[in-house]
Amino acid sequence: MVALKNHKAVFLDRDGVINSDRGYVSQWSEFEFLPGVVTAMAQLQALDYRLIIVTNQSGIGRGFYTEGEFAALSTQLIDFLADHDVSLTAIYHCPHHPTEALGGYRKDCDCRKPRPGMILRGLDDWQLVPEVCALVGDKLSDIEAGRGAGIGHLFRVATAAKQDGVTSVSGLPEVVQYLTAWNEAQSSESH
Repeated sequence: MVALKNHKAVFLDRDGVINSDRGYVSQWSEFEFLPGVVTAMAQLQALDYRLIIVTNQSGIGRGFYTEGEFAALSTQLIDFLADHDVSLTAIYHCPHHPTEALGGYRKDCDCRKPRPGMILRGLDDWQLVPEVCALVGDKLSDIEAGRGAGIGHLFRVATAAKQDGVTSVSGLPEVVQYLTAWNEAQSSESH
């Protein structure tokens, strides 16, 4: 286990950031990595960032797939990444929806983005410093969750220009470039 500087992580939304968002992806056969993502994850890890997935999965609550199917897909993702020397620290998911889920999954919880519950849990579980962490999402709800948790670097995979402290990027590889430059600047300031 490598000691991580500053206890930092990159919180990653899954669908639309790591893989193509085809709506309720629940099987490995449906999972398609976006270009450059696996390499970018390895590069972030080389910069001493933990990699943590935070993903709304209301398809579970809506009855489209089960917790078991989500767990199986997550295991396949972890194994695939491990084969490419990428280690996920954790995967947090929210199966709830406040109005469209079934049974006990229908609730207004603190873990469903835009609320920051999953991120706060990750910060606490891994003793991370939010100001040096990053979040990469593709929806405004991801960004709002990152803001709510006090995350220092917010990235939105989109074509819009930078606004309100959120850096728009074309994908995860661009996040690596930004965080590499930021880390180098921090390192030179401390010398």
